[in-house]
Amino acid sequence: MREPEICLALLGFGNVARRFVRLLDEVADRLDFTWRVVAIATKDHGSVVDPDGIDVRRAMTTVESSHSLGRLDPAPRERSGIDVVRQVTEMLADEAGDGHLAVIETTVLDIDRGEPARAHVRASLEGLAHVVTANKGPAAFAYDELEALAESVDRVFFFEGAVMDGVPVFNLVREAMPAVAVQGFRGVINTTCHYALSEMERGVSLDEAIAEMQSRGIAEADPSHDVDGWDAAAKTAALVNVLMGGGITPHDVSRMGIRDITTREVASAVTRGRRIRLVASASRHAGRLEVRVEPEMLDPADPLACLGPMENALFLRTDLLGDVGIVQRTSTLTQTAYALLSDLTHISRRLQEL
Repeated sequence: MREPEICLALLGFGNVARRFVRLLDEVADRLDFTWRVVAIATKDHGSVVDPDGIDVRRAMTTVESSHSLGRLDPAPRERSGIDVVRQVTEMLADEAGDGHLAVIETTVLDIDRGEPARAHVRASLEGLAHVVTANKGPAAFAYDELEALAESVDRVFFFEGAVMDGVPVFNLVREAMPAVAVQGFRGVINTTCHYALSEMERGVSLDEAIAEMQSRGIAEADPSHDVDGWDAAAKTAALVNVLMGGGITPHDVSRMGIRDITTREVASAVTRGRRIRLVASASRHAGRLEVRVEPEMLDPADPLACLGPMENALFLRTDLLGDVGIVQRTSTLTQTAYALLSDLTHISRRLQEL
């Protein structure tokens, strides 16, 4: 059977998207599809559209040298992300119609409304492109709407990288847990905060720990979404919406970050045999959802208290399987990039089944 070729339009070309492109090259001999990048849109470095394929190595060098991608474009002009989606879906209408066009959305999370990622996803699906995103916004703010749209046009809307990077959470429940109802969950799902609290146990300041996460490309230049609990709240909303049918947004999550926690408080907890961790949780009581992100003082026997500095964990409470635990031992750009690749592989398999 001939391997399908998937045309890729990249909305966002930061650390994650560039690692994703490199990863596609590194594991090419393990993939059951081929690919070509036909569009790249960025916030600060312009855009390029070429249906014949873009030289991605030149594109990466161009962006990393702080130049404009317009120099690679056969017909350069200013475009928004939506403009790029519409142009590509029109120019590659045949490929889109055959299911061979995928938009890879990795723009930065907007915690107010989840834009422009929501609009990117909507326009892509309306143009008959599949969508794979690592952005939490679409699932956290508009999952029901976008999933219904994807189903109506027979396209994929996947977002495994939105929570716990490349470790399967959504795909695990979707593919391996049929007829299982998720009744709640509890977890440590923000790597930056978890690392910071772990380092503060050793006397390192919060600012120093955040700076280390920024140097690794995990925390953003503005870490407020992490330390104020917004990133965890967005992930929590996405989990509630997808796994529990919650229909909420991050603003419905009872939220408290770690900004006001001092090194002295963390050290005091350790001397008493306990650990402070930022915990995300959701449960239903008498039909009402209770959804929280807040620091908790954990006993040593709590599995969330046993995690290493770069580890995340999520425990799903289910009706048929009891508690199901998912543990991520490391968190790097490669894991997030792999989530995009994993979702793309599902699209390839779908094409081969047609």
